[in-house]
Amino acid sequence: MLAGCAQKLVERGWQVVLPSRTQPLMADDGPGRAARASLHKGHRPTWVRADWAKPAELASEVEYELRGRRVNLLVAWVHDNYRTTVLRAVQHLLAEDAPVVEVHTGGPVPDPVLPNPTQQVHLGHFTHDAAQRTSRAVLEAVERALEGRAPSLHHEDAR
Repeated sequence: MLAGCAQKLVERGWQVVLPSRTQPLMADDGPGRAARASLHKGHRPTWVRADWAKPAELASEVEYELRGRRVNLLVAWVHDNYRTTVLRAVQHLLAEDAPVVEVHTGGPVPDPVLPNPTQQVHLGHFTHDAAQRTSRAVLEAVERALEGRAPSLHHEDAR
């Protein structure tokens, strides 16, 4: 659902690491950690297999892919049950004051977990064009975050 947003960031020159339970079609397809280390970075997002129930392992895989660089932007769409532990596990990878964009669906939107400036997106019900609308809404929040706008909550509902 965030493929469009990730692709736009890649087109703008960002190195994008995509932790996900399944490999996004747009991401690199290296067969494993050793192979991924030799791939040319920057033209496609790098996929990291994410098991939200193992946040320390997830953070370690992302850290490996970053090769000592800090994260300058975090876009997180993590199931509520794992949200706090995953965000805290990757917190040490963030550059100081790196903006965060959290994506939420369903019920009430919780307070941000991290002390970083956080834009929040609440996705409502989409009857069609869900992936395109989701990516657009998140990309708009990313742009607000990168512009240094005050943290806020943005609702996106396209019934």
